[in-house]
Amino acid sequence: MKIESFSIRSSIIVASITTICLIPFITKAFHIDDTLFLWCAKQIQANPLDFYGFTINWYGERQPMFLVNQNPPLVSYFISAVASLFGWTETSLHIAFIMPAVCLSIGMYFLARFLCSLPHMAAVIAVLTPVFLVSSTNVMTDIFFLNLYVWSVALWLYGMEKGKSLYFLYSCILISLSALTKYFGMSLIPLLFVYSLVRKHKLSVWVVFLIIPIFVLFGYELLTFLLYNNFLISNSARYAIKVGGADKIALFITKTFRGLSYAGGCMVGILFFAHLLWSRRDLKMGIIFLLVFIAALFGIESLRAALLPNIQNIRYELIIQYAVFTFAGIQILLLAAIDLLKYRNPESLLLFLWVFGTFLFASQVNWTVNARTILPMLPAVGILIVRRLNEKFDFKNPSKKFLYTWPLIPAAIIALSATWADVSLANCQRSIARKIHAEFNGYPHKIWFQGHWGFQYYMESLGAKAIDYNKSIIKTGEIVIIPMNNTNLVKLPKGRFHFVGKRRLTPCRWMGTMSRKNAAGFYWDLYGPLPFSIGSIEPEEYLVFLAGNFNDPEETIKNFGEQIKAGHIE
Repeated sequence: MKIESFSIRSSIIVASITTICLIPFITKAFHIDDTLFLWCAKQIQANPLDFYGFTINWYGERQPMFLVNQNPPLVSYFISAVASLFGWTETSLHIAFIMPAVCLSIGMYFLARFLCSLPHMAAVIAVLTPVFLVSSTNVMTDIFFLNLYVWSVALWLYGMEKGKSLYFLYSCILISLSALTKYFGMSLIPLLFVYSLVRKHKLSVWVVFLIIPIFVLFGYELLTFLLYNNFLISNSARYAIKVGGADKIALFITKTFRGLSYAGGCMVGILFFAHLLWSRRDLKMGIIFLLVFIAALFGIESLRAALLPNIQNIRYELIIQYAVFTFAGIQILLLAAIDLLKYRNPESLLLFLWVFGTFLFASQVNWTVNARTILPMLPAVGILIVRRLNEKFDFKNPSKKFLYTWPLIPAAIIALSATWADVSLANCQRSIARKIHAEFNGYPHKIWFQGHWGFQYYMESLGAKAIDYNKSIIKTGEIVIIPMNNTNLVKLPKGRFHFVGKRRLTPCRWMGTMSRKNAAGFYWDLYGPLPFSIGSIEPEEYLVFLAGNFNDPEETIKNFGEQIKAGHIE
């Protein structure tokens, strides 16, 4: 295996591209599950050894945090450390999270040196994807975890190549930290075991080092049982495999195609490299397949119902996007399979298992298909694309450079657009919380709300209270705010709650990452089979209700509305 020499210049290029892409989004509001990790970080500041020792209302009732957050706490320790130095502002934390994103991009470059020529190209391809850039603008586990994951593999391969056991130790320390950031990090243990066994054809000292993360995880499992009387890794495993539906075959097919759509959409840039990756004959066959698939989705209702269940108002543009993303996802799996068949070596097996293992977990094992579970395959996909290009281009010939670099331009445009769409959606939650706080400032009664995610973080920080569906007693004159694009919402009983009006904010108008109308569910596929969608995005709506049994509800609501407009509600 030829290893490309490490280049400071190339690593600076990769790091600079990553930083330039992320800097514009450092003021992004906290979003989706950011809230969970922020709460844990605040708990750690108060009690560092009891990271999940508190309760939260995340599903409409108060529960222990260790039952809600299905991730280990390492990233929250990072947030806590940063916040203790620079505060809890969005800007300070997002700037801090650029560091693991940059380290990940350099790690992908370092890893790609072992597996392909032009390794910085593989890293840049991975960076300029919706899944990388959107994930890097959150303060969740994903990029932090993947950074440790990639460096673990890179150091392991370096140890194998140089025969230096010390690098196995470094790798296994990072594997342990990766798994303590996100449990998927445990997948490195069987992945590297199989790779090493195939490469060395026998067990030797390297296998001893793989026991280290097993002991670390066993220790963590024991610790969580002592703290919370629960084995948290086991709880997370049971949570991950939640599935529904009686027809397992139909469910398998639906989830497989949904996984393909998410994989293709998250790494949609592969479409712009397609003419370089495949022969003309392959491209013609692929285009025919795509057109037939689109026609079948339009014309066969049973197929449409099977692959696109629970979607209202299926429109032609959504079907086309779903088919295109699925087509891109198929190409990703084909690249891994063809690479294995062509080279039949330990490195091609590593990439194959990396991609297919992640895909199977994301599409079949995890309780939901989402971009966050697709993300771990990203470094392998970038490498596979460049390995395929290696067969067609002499990268040392500068006259050919534009032919294989221009696809990065449209890939970057789409990735940055998806990131902006997600940022604008997150900012709506912060803006409406501040608007409601300003509008009802001085109001003598309590403000309640439904919904969670980033909306909950900002509403609670401004004094509002999340409804506990089992225990909350909402009194006459109190206000209830319901965000329509959110989770765990219930319909308020008529007669007791009176609709006052709605507040609307407009995110990105032509692309969305969480839109039921447009079947986009970057974080949760219940919204639809697309990680993001292009189309007319509906405004964010927040309904305002007044609680109480009034003799003349219409007159009361009218007066209340007039008081709001006048700015002196009582």
